[in-house]
Amino acid sequence: MCDILLVDMRKRTLKKGKGKQRNNLLKKPIYLGDKDVPMSIELLQYDSTRLEVKNLSLSSSLKDNIDNSKVNWFKIFGLSDATQVNRICREFGLHGFDVKDLLADQQVVKIVAYENVTFVLMSSFYLDTSIKSIDDIQIAFILGKNFIVSFQEALIPIFEEIEQDIEENNGLIRQKNTDFLLYILLNAVNLFNINTIMSVEDYLSDIEDQLIVRKDSIDILQFLHRCRVDYIHIKRSVISLREEYSNLLHNTNKLIGEENIIYFNDFDDRMRTMLDDLASFYETLTSLLDLYYNNNNLRMNEIIKRLTVVSTIFIPLTFMVGVWGMNFKFMPETEWRYGYIFSWLILALVAIFTYLWMRKQKWF
Repeated sequence: MCDILLVDMRKRTLKKGKGKQRNNLLKKPIYLGDKDVPMSIELLQYDSTRLEVKNLSLSSSLKDNIDNSKVNWFKIFGLSDATQVNRICREFGLHGFDVKDLLADQQVVKIVAYENVTFVLMSSFYLDTSIKSIDDIQIAFILGKNFIVSFQEALIPIFEEIEQDIEENNGLIRQKNTDFLLYILLNAVNLFNINTIMSVEDYLSDIEDQLIVRKDSIDILQFLHRCRVDYIHIKRSVISLREEYSNLLHNTNKLIGEENIIYFNDFDDRMRTMLDDLASFYETLTSLLDLYYNNNNLRMNEIIKRLTVVSTIFIPLTFMVGVWGMNFKFMPETEWRYGYIFSWLILALVAIFTYLWMRKQKWF
């Protein structure tokens, strides 16, 4: 029997943009992302009565630091040191494909159950306020019997509240095992994504106020189109995670206790709620895009209306000028002493009459 039991090797790769794809299958793992964050390792060891926090060197063996009487949470920030990331993943028996997906510059979603560990790879999304755009980072977990290794591509405060709850011994975290900690971490990522969507919706509310008073601009249009692209990325990520999530619920390696399965079923419901929130976000985005284009159409209609009014006023004037400009020999007006002043008076009266008539018809 093979040493590694793969429940399902399917993976979902979500492209972030068009471009030439690199073939790295036969190369050693290299970091292909754009988050240049120095790698660091922090270890939280706790039980119901005691918490210990350690900073480990990059060359440390994580397995040698595991205390089987406690829950061991290895927090790894930064993926820029591909050599150390590869060493850590191989130390826990992960396949090279998993390492390459973790270091890739694409959104890859996968859950693989090995004989002794379960590997979870997903994306987390945050709002970059400097450019008002959504960016993503790689998040990964290795679940073992008494330990969890978390990988986080950038220093985004996703697990801040969890660390505080562990430190203050709030809730059930210190009374539960590593499988419950994995549920809490997954839920934190999902909640962080929801908060990101809500932050973008706040921006959309401000944009809606601007569009109502017709203060639209090309910057607004660009932001709305970026939101639509980000929506597609987030939705694909959540859908892919739900499809892969069954690999975790199958629990073939028995790393999730029967008493905690109910929590993981609850997380599946939370992902469904996330999809509902995304649907609401998309409806808001679509309505704002429609409002933007309708504003442009209304503005164009108003311009055309003004041009039409001006053209309508000058149509009878042009007709009379054309008549008086004909080269007939007998035209009494042209020989009359007051003909010039009379023609101007007639033209002015016709223009005023046409203007007043159109106002009475409420054409403008």
